[in-house]
Amino acid sequence: MRKFLIMILCFFACSCASKSDILIKEEKNYDISYNSNNFNVYSKVQLKDIIDDENIELLNGDDYVDTDTLGEKKFTLKYLHDGKKYKKVLNYTITDNDKPILINVPSTQTVTLNSEVNPCDKAVFADNYDKKPTCNIEGEYDTKQVGTYNLTYIISDSSNNTVSKKLTFNVIVPSNNTTTTKKPTTTDTKRKKISEAIEQYKNDNTMIGIDVSRYQENIDFEKVKNSGVEFVIIRIGVQSGAKKDVSIDSYYLENIKKAKEAGLLVGVYLYSTAISPEIAKEQAKWVIKTLDGVKLDFPIAFDWENWQYFREYEISLYDLSKSYLSFAEEIEKNGYKAMLYGSKYYLENMWLDKGNYPVWLAHYTDKTNYSGDHIMWQYSAIGEVDGINNAVDLDVYYK
Repeated sequence: MRKFLIMILCFFACSCASKSDILIKEEKNYDISYNSNNFNVYSKVQLKDIIDDENIELLNGDDYVDTDTLGEKKFTLKYLHDGKKYKKVLNYTITDNDKPILINVPSTQTVTLNSEVNPCDKAVFADNYDKKPTCNIEGEYDTKQVGTYNLTYIISDSSNNTVSKKLTFNVIVPSNNTTTTKKPTTTDTKRKKISEAIEQYKNDNTMIGIDVSRYQENIDFEKVKNSGVEFVIIRIGVQSGAKKDVSIDSYYLENIKKAKEAGLLVGVYLYSTAISPEIAKEQAKWVIKTLDGVKLDFPIAFDWENWQYFREYEISLYDLSKSYLSFAEEIEKNGYKAMLYGSKYYLENMWLDKGNYPVWLAHYTDKTNYSGDHIMWQYSAIGEVDGINNAVDLDVYYK
């Protein structure tokens, strides 16, 4: 009798089993049709984007293919075919088809006679995957011979993707005459009044604000508020070099206290030179600790601008993106929101993965043509606001 009951229970269990409960096994006699097995490194590819077979139902179609490293790889596909559940291991290849990106590669260089220089030393560039792309000079030059040499930079990555740029290389006789040219400063340019910003950009869907740091020194936030400013983004800290620790902005505590007392909406940003996800995560923890529970009205911004030292850091552009994403993840895990700050060129070319986080755009123009999504626009660095003696950045926030 007991044996009979067990048989009945087993029968009903098998009959009521869902498709997902059927035993997974390898289907050796069926070739799955898929539209590609070659993908670019760091591309975002889901299995459902690859498989082109109407005779099967994918069970893990939302899974992403691992595209983080180059070479031959495998993925396991789980699917239903004729009412049965199967798995199949398929091969694919990850390649790198993206050229290195020029950051600051001068088109003209001038050196004195008998200088021991390599023209590549002044070129700054980066690659999506390689940490150390190479630079070579095409053409002949002689620093022991005065003249003008027409050369070409050839910048390559390990997958033989190359980008080139012409260089005019001048070798001259040293001169004893020294002249100095006054560098332009913000005081040499007409300031943009906050009243003009309000007139030009204020509407029902925007707010007008500023961002400040110790460079604005002592600020009268009551006057700032009365001038029409609605919000202020305050620098909370700064890391002035990749090997240095983060330090608090010397005016942060005073700025956030007085800005809140004046009734302004507030946010903060961190100026970072983090070159690894681990460092960026620790910086996010530092920000959280320094905030000490302060309520913010805007996401915490990650500001990374040390592009001139990119070659020295020996990181790839995706290393940098992963650092930001690590920062943002830690910020949001602690109950705040995160966003990325950047200028138009770098947002479009250098930040290859911004995640699903909002963007704070810096583009100094009257009307931006940045095509990406952004919630805030820093449109000037030479703002004039009552209550602030020095020039200040002006921002538009989109509600």
